[in-house]
Amino acid sequence: MGADAPGGAGGVAAAVVSLHGLGRSPSDWAAVGPGLEAFGTVRCPALDRDAAGAMAAARAATDDGAILVGHSLGAVIALRVAAEPGRSVRGVVLSGCFFPPARNGRSVPASVADYGRHRVAFVREARRRPRAAASRRGTAGALRPLLGMAARPARFDAIAGAVRVPLLVVHARDDHHVPVDFALAAAARHPGWSLKRLQSGGHHAHRTHPAAWLAAVAPWLEAVSRAAGGAAPSSPR
Repeated sequence: MGADAPGGAGGVAAAVVSLHGLGRSPSDWAAVGPGLEAFGTVRCPALDRDAAGAMAAARAATDDGAILVGHSLGAVIALRVAAEPGRSVRGVVLSGCFFPPARNGRSVPASVADYGRHRVAFVREARRRPRAAASRRGTAGALRPLLGMAARPARFDAIAGAVRVPLLVVHARDDHHVPVDFALAAAARHPGWSLKRLQSGGHHAHRTHPAAWLAAVAPWLEAVSRAAGGAAPSSPR
């Protein structure tokens, strides 16, 4: 799929702007792109590693009435773009988003132990792909301001609270980059959000389990399109 693919018949959104995780590429959306095309023109801008450049690319791709779909740090960027004053988007999908750490009512030792298990799984995966791990470290350093927002609940919630459009959180139970409990806590603090938990898929569910990811996202996108007053889109291909 190219960086700007035509929308499918019946789609009513001006664009479905898909923002890849930082250090990744627009091709990350190839597996789910055809399904997203049912809801509008799919745009997959290439995001720079620096925060300012990534935000600029996301803003340039986002027309009024667009739907923002972001993954990982790209989801944080989608949230920030949607929260900007004067911005008029139709909806936001946060997939594998970075959320502030949360205990979800557990004791500190239990929370630390659970997070430790996630980190062990993450390190094992990184060791199998050392080059990808190095790229992630470089990206994290370049985008420290965005990570800082996700790590501070008050700052994150202030930006999230400024988003006044429908928002869907999609998170896999076996995401070892960002534990699903962090997503559950964020959704609980924002009761207007919708939440879909995937049984598996890891941090990159839209790539590893595209059918399950679309099965969670497409009905929500259809509802958002209907609520906007447009014709119902065709079924995702």
